[in-house]
Amino acid sequence: MIDGMLIGLSGSVDKKTGCLMAMATAIEMGFLGFSFACSIVQSKGVARLLSLLILATPPLAMLAASLAASAGAQEIEGSPAFVGLIAFSLVALLFLVVEELLLEAHAKEDGDSWHISFAL
Repeated sequence: MIDGMLIGLSGSVDKKTGCLMAMATAIEMGFLGFSFACSIVQSKGVARLLSLLILATPPLAMLAASLAASAGAQEIEGSPAFVGLIAFSLVALLFLVVEELLLEAHAKEDGDSWHISFAL
């Protein structure tokens, strides 16, 4: 939903920026979604309809967040609240990406450093 909010906010400022953010997120989420879909489909005991519902939820949530952020951004554009929303969504996106990469790197070393997570 944070990705969708960032796409909606950047798209309300400049259409080209919104399209670039949407394309970059589509590429990123395409690879993540494929691996997630493979793990859901391969798990036993999950009904086909339930797996379709699980797989459809993240893209629909991102689309809803994008539309809501874009609609609401036009009313507050140019205000300190708008700048705060842009800053929040960028920092949250960077935190999620870096935190996931750090967790993946630490998983290979069998440990998690609390001070790195705290600093982020």
